[in-house]
Amino acid sequence: MSQLQSVVISTKADGSWQAVHVPSGKTSHGLTKVEAEDSMRELLGMTEEGSFQEPLTSDRFSGLAADIALFLEGQVSEMLAFHSGFARLEAFDSGIAHIRLGGGCQGCPSSTMTLLNGVQQQLQERFGEESIVDIVPVL
Repeated sequence: MSQLQSVVISTKADGSWQAVHVPSGKTSHGLTKVEAEDSMRELLGMTEEGSFQEPLTSDRFSGLAADIALFLEGQVSEMLAFHSGFARLEAFDSGIAHIRLGGGCQGCPSSTMTLLNGVQQQLQERFGEESIVDIVPVL
């Protein structure tokens, strides 16, 4: 099984186990450590091996939009994996990228700031500010 990132697993007073995804505050429980870990993977949308069940979106796009989607699925998602998260391009039109963060990033209080400060900056550095005018979070 894959190591969960940014997850603290501990025993509770009653002997059961709790897993907490620290950035988002998502919590899961189990009678055993393995059950708590498996429950957290399910909560984050991960397979037992640690990959996300979420489909890639790059095959829906062409040209610049496909390049942006591939960058999000690759380098950006690799960065977000440190918090058990990923990024997907949902739409791109006239320099505006509609991006959804998932996994541990979904519902995380810091996800909008990550998207608008970190991801937008990476996209603009890679593709130019004239190509990436703005980012719209997709919830």
